[in-house]
This record gives sequence, structure tokens and C-alpha cells, in this order.
Amino acid sequence: MLLRSWKFWISLAILLVFVVVVERSYGWIAVLASWQRISAAELAVAVTLMLVSYLLRAFRFYDFFNSYCHGHWWRLTRITVLHNFFNNLLPMRSGEAAFPMLMKTHFSCPVRHSLPALLWLRLLDLYVLLALAVWTLSDLPGNPISVDPAHVWLWQAGLLVLPLLVLPVQNRIRQLLASHPGSVANKLADLMQALPSSPWPFIRALLWTLVNWVLKLAIYAWVLQQFITLSFGQSWVGASTGELSSILPIHGVAGAGTYEAGIVAGLLPWQLDTAAVLAAAVNLHLFVLGCTLLLTAIITLATSRLGNRRSSTNT
Repeated sequence: MLLRSWKFWISLAILLVFVVVVERSYGWIAVLASWQRISAAELAVAVTLMLVSYLLRAFRFYDFFNSYCHGHWWRLTRITVLHNFFNNLLPMRSGEAAFPMLMKTHFSCPVRHSLPALLWLRLLDLYVLLALAVWTLSDLPGNPISVDPAHVWLWQAGLLVLPLLVLPVQNRIRQLLASHPGSVANKLADLMQALPSSPWPFIRALLWTLVNWVLKLAIYAWVLQQFITLSFGQSWVGASTGELSSILPIHGVAGAGTYEAGIVAGLLPWQLDTAAVLAAAVNLHLFVLGCTLLLTAIITLATSRLGNRRSSTNT
């Protein structure tokens, strides 16, 4: 089935081109050798912080889907980690389909609720990423955004509050759709049932998203700095545009090629050595994929043992 998909072959082609480009521009041996710059202790701290990020992401989903998974934190954590694993490794974001399937299997959460909610959370991810990226635009050469430093916090607060304006519009749309029983509009209203309808759940989802992305981008920015001389603001921009590459309609296998292209594109304004930026981007991507494999194995094993222990205790 996979081999018949044109998306798979495009992803594979991107991966092969990417491997050749890295070899010709920098050399894979030189790329991998640069890992000697990071001590084992520093790497352990970075991986531990990534584990915290994974748990924060799981808590966001647990809070959002609490009506379905209340009292089953570890099982929901396992689902979010597996979802992230499939999403990072499968081509063209096809791993997103794993979440609705797992929620239906483990918590009887209908796809008509889990899928719109997942899409809503992904849009929130995108908004927070863009908002965090906007905060760093003043660091770009030429300073394209002229903002009085005394007002910068006001602008940042405005960016955080802005999503709340969506809530009354969202609720009004749901009311209008629900007012037509038995119609297609009523079915669309049902799809919106999983979305937050009051400010506090909305705010919690926004805050968990913000905290998680700030932590992840800080880690990624630090990792980039270990492989190329950058200011923290520059590395933050590169990390942000690398993550934003996920919205592209086409990706390489496990994001290979497109993720690195996003980082290179984000750092273009500083006119850095493209080969060196590409090598650093490759190493950041290797860090992300390595954490995906390692932490997925650790968390799924731990949650499996906790689940078995709880089952044996109950019996």
C-alpha cells in the first residue's frame, strides 16, 4: 500500500537528494564528527529537558481530552508519544492519523471529536510558533520591525491575547450550525463539540502550548549553537523556521531535507556560510530524531510496566 503512494516516492526522492547534497557540500563524516563538541553531560541535560517537553505535551492533551481519559494519565502519555513518533518518522505528516485511531481504541473517543480537536491544537501550535518567531524579528539585519523597547511587552501580550478573540466567533458559528437540526450544518456543529467553549480551557490550552514551545525552541536553539557560531536570537529563528517547515505540503522521509531547508531559509538574512548552516541543521535534526527514538522507547516501556502493575494490583 505504501509503495503505491506517490507521496512516499516524493518523500524518498527528497531524502536521496538531501543525502547527496549534504555529502557534496560538507561531508557526512565531518557532520557527524562535529558531535564531539558536545560533552556527554550537556547532551544528557538536553535530552532530559526534551523528556520534560514530551511530558508537557502529554499533559496538554490530557487536560484537553480529560472528559475521555480522566484517571488514565500514563495511557494518554503513551498515546501522545506514539503519535509524535509516527508523526516524526512517517512521510507527509501521515502519522497524524495515528492519534484519532489510538484515542478511539483506548478511550472510545469518536474520530468526529478527536480529529477536529487535533486540528484545533495543531492550529494553536502554528499560531504560537509564528508568535514566538515574530518576537525575534527585531534581531534581523536592518531591524525590519521598529518597536519602542518600552512597548515590546505590550506587543507580546497582545499576541498572546489575540487567540481569545477567536472563542466568541467559534461559539457563534457552532450555535448557528446547531440551529439547523438534521442538516449538514448540525453535523458540522457536532464536529465542533470537542473544541473549548469557555475561556478557561482555551487559556489553559494556549498556556501549555506556549510553555512547551518555549522549552523546545530553547533546547533546539542551544543545540544549533553547539555546531555553528550564532547568537541565541539567530539560533532561535533557525529553530523556529525548521519547525515551521512542517506546514509544507511536501516533506522528506522523517522530514529529512525539508526540516534542514527550513533552518537554512530562516538564517539566510545573516548571510552565513550555507554549508556550515546545513551541517548544523542536519545535526539538530539528528538530535530531534534521536530523542524521538530514545524517549519513545523509554516512555512506552515505562507506561507499559505501570499499566501492567496497576492491572495486577486491581485484580
